[in-house]
Amino acid sequence: MTKTFIPAGRLSSKVRPFRNVVSDVRHAVFSVNRHRPLPDGKCQISPLGSGFFVSSRVFVTCWHVIDSPASPHQNGDVYRLVNNLDGTHGFVHEINGGLGKDIHLYPDQDLAILLSDTKLDQAFLPISYADVPVGQEIGVAGYPLARLLTDAGGNVTLGGLVYRVAKGVATAYYRTNLDSGYGHPLNDRMVLEVNFLFVPGNSGGPIFDAENGRVIAYVEGFQHYKIKEVLEHYTQTPVPGGMSAEYLDSVYAVYSVGLTLEPVRVQLEEFGVRL
Repeated sequence: MTKTFIPAGRLSSKVRPFRNVVSDVRHAVFSVNRHRPLPDGKCQISPLGSGFFVSSRVFVTCWHVIDSPASPHQNGDVYRLVNNLDGTHGFVHEINGGLGKDIHLYPDQDLAILLSDTKLDQAFLPISYADVPVGQEIGVAGYPLARLLTDAGGNVTLGGLVYRVAKGVATAYYRTNLDSGYGHPLNDRMVLEVNFLFVPGNSGGPIFDAENGRVIAYVEGFQHYKIKEVLEHYTQTPVPGGMSAEYLDSVYAVYSVGLTLEPVRVQLEEFGVRL
C-alpha cells in the first residue's frame, strides 16, 4: 500500500497548476467546530466556519465565526479544528485554553486567532501583505455547509465535512467602511471583492493567489445591492394558500468580500507569524 504523503511546515509558494495549489492548501484549511457542554452531560456540536494555519501553531479565522452576537462564545466552550483529507483521514486540533490564552478575539478587525498546542508539525500557508491587483486570479477554500458527525461511539466522522474550492479574479480592491451587522463595523478598511457568492461556512477561510497559494485575505462575507424590483403576477391556478397573485421580484448584485492581511499584521507578528 502506498503511504500518503502528508506535508509539514510552510507549504510551497512556487508557481504551479491550480489543482496542485488547492491540493496543498487542503492540508492547512480546517472546519471550526464548537463543542459546548450541556447541563444534561451531553455536548452540542456546532460547525461555525472555516480557517487556516499560518504557522504550525497559529490558526486564523473570523471573529464572527467564534463570537458572533447570534452565537457568542461561552465559558467552557471547546473548539475542534477538523479537516478532511480524503474522505476518511483528517486531523483534529483541540482548542480548550479559553479566552486570552488560546483564543484571541479582535472584533474591530473581524479576526480571531486560535493557538493549537498539538505536537504535530502542522502544515501552514505562506502569506502576503502586498496589495492585490484588480484582475488577479484568486482561489478560495473552506468547509461551507459543514456538518460534524459522530458515530455510535462518539467518534468524529468526516462524512459531513466537504472541502470545497472556487477560483475567480479579484473584482475590486478598495478602501471602505464595512458593516455586516455583527455590531462591530469595520472602518476605513481595505477589502478584496470577488463576484461569486460565499456561502455559510466559508467565513474565515483563506483567499489565496491561484498561482502560488500565498494567502492574501480571509473570507468575511458578502454584500448585496438591489438593482431592480418589478411587480410580477403569479400565473399558476389556483394560487397557493396564503399567497397573493401579485408579488415583488427583486434582483440583486452580489459581491463577496475578503479582508486583507496587512491591517492585522501586528496581531499576527505578536504570535510569531512571519513572511
